[in-house]
Amino acid sequence: MKKTFRNIILCLLSLGSFSNSTRAQLPTCANIYYDDYDATLLSIFGFVIPFIGNPTGKLYSFDPTLAVSPANPALNTISLPAGYIGGLTLCEVLNSGNATQTFYCVTGSTTANIRYNYYDPATSAWVNTGHNPAAVNIAAGGNGNIYSLDGANGRVYKYDGTGNATLLIAVPGFMNEGPYDLIADCEGDWYILNFTGMNTAPFLRKYSPAGVLLESWTVTNPNNYEMRFGGGFAIVNNTIYADAIIPGSNDIGMAYATLTPGNITFNNITAAFPSGTAVPAGGGIFTQSIFADLGSCAGAIPTIASIAITANPDALCAGTSVTYTSAITGGGNNPQYQWFINGTAVPGATSATFTHITGLNEQITCQLTSSSLCVPDRIVMSAPAMIDVVDGSTPVLRYAIDKICNGEAIQIEPITFTPKAGTFSVSPATGLNVNTTNGAIDFTGAAVGNYTITYTTKGNRNCPSKTATASIAVLATPLVQIQQLDGIKSLCQGSEIRLATNHYPNATYYWWPQRHFDNNFFESEVTGKFPEGVSTVSVYVKDANGCVSRDTATVTLEPCCKFDIPNAFTPNGDGRNDYFGPVSMTDLAIIDFSIYNRWGKVVYKGSGPNVAWDGKLKGKEMAQGVYTYSIEFRCDGVQYSRKGDVALIR
Repeated sequence: MKKTFRNIILCLLSLGSFSNSTRAQLPTCANIYYDDYDATLLSIFGFVIPFIGNPTGKLYSFDPTLAVSPANPALNTISLPAGYIGGLTLCEVLNSGNATQTFYCVTGSTTANIRYNYYDPATSAWVNTGHNPAAVNIAAGGNGNIYSLDGANGRVYKYDGTGNATLLIAVPGFMNEGPYDLIADCEGDWYILNFTGMNTAPFLRKYSPAGVLLESWTVTNPNNYEMRFGGGFAIVNNTIYADAIIPGSNDIGMAYATLTPGNITFNNITAAFPSGTAVPAGGGIFTQSIFADLGSCAGAIPTIASIAITANPDALCAGTSVTYTSAITGGGNNPQYQWFINGTAVPGATSATFTHITGLNEQITCQLTSSSLCVPDRIVMSAPAMIDVVDGSTPVLRYAIDKICNGEAIQIEPITFTPKAGTFSVSPATGLNVNTTNGAIDFTGAAVGNYTITYTTKGNRNCPSKTATASIAVLATPLVQIQQLDGIKSLCQGSEIRLATNHYPNATYYWWPQRHFDNNFFESEVTGKFPEGVSTVSVYVKDANGCVSRDTATVTLEPCCKFDIPNAFTPNGDGRNDYFGPVSMTDLAIIDFSIYNRWGKVVYKGSGPNVAWDGKLKGKEMAQGVYTYSIEFRCDGVQYSRKGDVALIR
């Protein structure tokens, strides 16, 4: 029978997740089973003082996935044995080899004569084992053990079915706390809940079968749910339940919370369970049916197999030996390991640790095969090890050029940069556009200057980054401007013109067109011969760095002994434009002036200063049309010739 606390402890459920099958004779792991007691309560001035009575011997089942109702919980067909004092759990008959789930409980009256009893599935009768549990509050584990709790002192005992229970540990911080209950999972790990927090801050703890603390949670109760009688608790999937008084009543329900890592907050409660007589309005003594001992299968708490791996070192240069270590849960007594590199199993790598000389882009994982029959998914794969591997080799950076002339709008990329995945930078930081990812250089708009490109490899705390550099110069192009060195503007002054451009040591010059310059067009200063009119001339300069510039200019020479000659005349006798011939303001010596018809026949020929055609041949007027002329003349001692067309208009 449970003890009564200062803050009074209630009972609770264990586990389950399927439909209610409460009318079956033997237990199923889908339900939570509990007994009930006839409690006596004294109501004085609005305060209720409880006095727990004797168990009724009735056994109930409750499906926590369903709402509380007249059908849930439900009375089981199996009654508890004579002398039943408390303690209820579910497991197979220890050491029987039969996995059928049945009931264990405790009978007796004093600590000295209490005994384990189980319901024999084969005979449908209760069997007294003759073994002393040392404490009434029991819970079955999945490894063939049953645990019992002495709540007043926080002592936990362990029973394997072969003799009396033996002391396992005294739980720190659990003395006269509540509930007086334990639950256990399929691995045999057991849980203890301090809900009341009378002497120690509330907690939930998980211990191994050897009594080693595995996990701990803090517990908060913002609604101040109160326990009245020593009862129990349960974990169903990721929800924990603890019996508590419904606020504003004397009825018992189940406070519950989501089981999250590190913290549990009880901020909800179920509807009230059936409780019997209500508290008299004027006070007095009344009885109430309460549940006090809970039992559930160890398998009701799901056991999940998991594996995580760590690397040591976890930051390194490629080619370093790394030891990978696994950490597992739910692996059972004989877990199996298989290590993988990039998804391929490594032969012989079947230990909990794995040492490997790790290269770049290698993904290390480990597969766990659990030996526990309690685990629904026995084969699980770890996430890849979190590890930072960098190349670590000496970097190389090389471009196809180390200099370029300003104004060349081209783009280049490194012909070599290793190892990959580094970053590029340039100094000075302005004036040259360098892609920080692939090292491409865009020379469009680059400023003249000397630049250093730095390639920095990826590093980590154990493998520092390294650098390689390349130098590139953006060179100024030569300034080129054609100048005419003399003032010649007319052929009368001569046809040879001196031209020059900027002079640079070790530069190459090329003047164009070559016909004007004979053999001197590779100099910075040249003399060219130019005809009458406008001539275009260019010079290309290639300096010692190979940079090329060009300039273009025009040379204009007016004709010597300039004269005009019309392109049409009207020999009609009106005194205007009746004659065709050259009109000169200078001393022009005409050697020959000839006019031809369209068939090439000479229709006029003359010489001297007064040559002119009147549009007749031998006194006969020539037909209207276009005629060709040629004129040869001498000016300043130089003979010249010119040809053209003239229109005779009638």
